[in-house]
Amino acid sequence: MNWRRIITAAILALSAISLILAIDDLWFDLICGGIVVLGLWEWAILKGQGILAFFVSVIPFAVLVFLGREHPALLMTLCLLSSCLWMGISVDLVINRLDSFHGAVNSYFMGMFLMSGTWSALVLIHSWTDVGPMLLISVLLMVWATDISAYFVGKGFGRRKLAPELSPGKTIEGVFGGMAGSLALACITGFAMLGLDAGKLLLWIALGLIIGTVCIIGDLYESRLKRIAGVKDSGQMLPGHGGILDRIDSMIAALPVMAAGWPLLR
Repeated sequence: MNWRRIITAAILALSAISLILAIDDLWFDLICGGIVVLGLWEWAILKGQGILAFFVSVIPFAVLVFLGREHPALLMTLCLLSSCLWMGISVDLVINRLDSFHGAVNSYFMGMFLMSGTWSALVLIHSWTDVGPMLLISVLLMVWATDISAYFVGKGFGRRKLAPELSPGKTIEGVFGGMAGSLALACITGFAMLGLDAGKLLLWIALGLIIGTVCIIGDLYESRLKRIAGVKDSGQMLPGHGGILDRIDSMIAALPVMAAGWPLLR
């Protein structure tokens, strides 16, 4: 058992929950922006972008960080567009696997847009004062449950490879395990943390199923980026996990989808 990986994951989880619950909006926006920029830096390295291109790309992102909370419609638009892009990416991964139908799908520009959607979702969900922090924690719990369940079910029962050219270790059995984990946490969080009534709980569980699906898509997409770049990890910042992107790949896909889907339940 990789104890270094487990300890790092536990520290990150506790830090994320504390961050959501304990700090004010400005610091939340800035810290989340910093984390997303670190992920964008790893994306730039994967795509062979120089330091100048990275800093130029950070300028519009910095504007978004400082102005986004004042313009929630802009944040929701980015979440909706990111969700649509993830739908297209999922189709592309199924059909084309390692070779995308167009180079832009794997580009650094795509990374800029998807990471902007991730930050927008974090800020937008956190700003919903009636339910935001609990909703954000619920999403993270579903993402973590998907990853953990997929890993252990795949390791213990996995026989059929999901997409060996993208990620040799992932199995179809692991996918079903991940989906089960997401559904289980959706049931728990919907009832215990969000206090949803029966009708909304069913919609929430359906959204949990979608979240479990896009988590796997996000994981596979980052695996494709790494395979193209010829590296095992996106970085070495997190002991036992690799880089920031290795840790948040599922969240990059799940958070905008949740931000776009939750208004249907409100």
